[in-house]
Amino acid sequence: MKKRVLVVDDEEAVIDLIRILLVEAGYEVATAENGRAALDRVKTFGPELVITDITMPDMEGIELMSRLRKSNKGLPIIAMSGNAVGMSFLKATKLFGAVATLLKPFSNQELLEVVEHTLSA
Repeated sequence: MKKRVLVVDDEEAVIDLIRILLVEAGYEVATAENGRAALDRVKTFGPELVITDITMPDMEGIELMSRLRKSNKGLPIIAMSGNAVGMSFLKATKLFGAVATLLKPFSNQELLEVVEHTLSA
């Protein structure tokens, strides 16, 4: 059975790249463009892993992580960011429940290794 991964990012190109890479690696992938949409997707899709950007409109990744910690305590989260604001928050994301972080741009191999390691833990 395929592992389900939810990818949350406000940049369509980033979502597409990650989705294609994960699908090719054998994962079932759903996407959301912000934290609010992600909360709905968690309920309907039932992911085993969430990969979320930190800086997004409507609901930031930190708030999403905080809400997921309350409603889905055991759901692993990987936080990612590539802008200056997000990068400063990336270090603090473990306090909000992130099990791993990714600094954009990251390599395909780096993404797959972090996902595989997180899902096997």
